[in-house]
Amino acid sequence: MEMTTCSVCGKIFGTSAGAICPACHKLLDMVYEKARAYLRDHPKANIKARELAKAIGEDARLVEILMLEGMFDSKNDGCPEESAEDRKRKQLLEELQKNLSVPSKKDSAVTTYGSDRHGVGRDR
Repeated sequence: MEMTTCSVCGKIFGTSAGAICPACHKLLDMVYEKARAYLRDHPKANIKARELAKAIGEDARLVEILMLEGMFDSKNDGCPEESAEDRKRKQLLEELQKNLSVPSKKDSAVTTYGSDRHGVGRDR
C-alpha cells in the first residue's frame, strides 16, 4: 500500500488504487445521487457543472470531479428514454434466450454422450 494525496481534500492516505480518500468518496457518492436525481427530473436540461452544482446546492468542484471521472453520460444520463443501442441489446438478448431455450422431456428425448456412444442408460 502506498501513500497518496487525495485529489479532493488534499489529505494523505494509504491506498492501493485511486486518488480519492474514503471520506471524499462518500461525499462524492452523495453529490452524485443528488445530481443524478436532478438530471432524471429535468431530462431536457443541458447545463454545465457550475449550473448543476448551483441547482443541487453543492460545491461546483465536486460536480466537476464527478464529470471528469466520467460519472455522467452526456447523451443519456437521467433520461427515461432508451437509446437505440439499448433497444438493440435487449432485442438481441431476447433472441438469444429464445435460441438457448432447453426443450422439455415432452418435446424430445434428452440423451447424453454415454447413452449415444455406449448404450448406457438405454433399454437394450
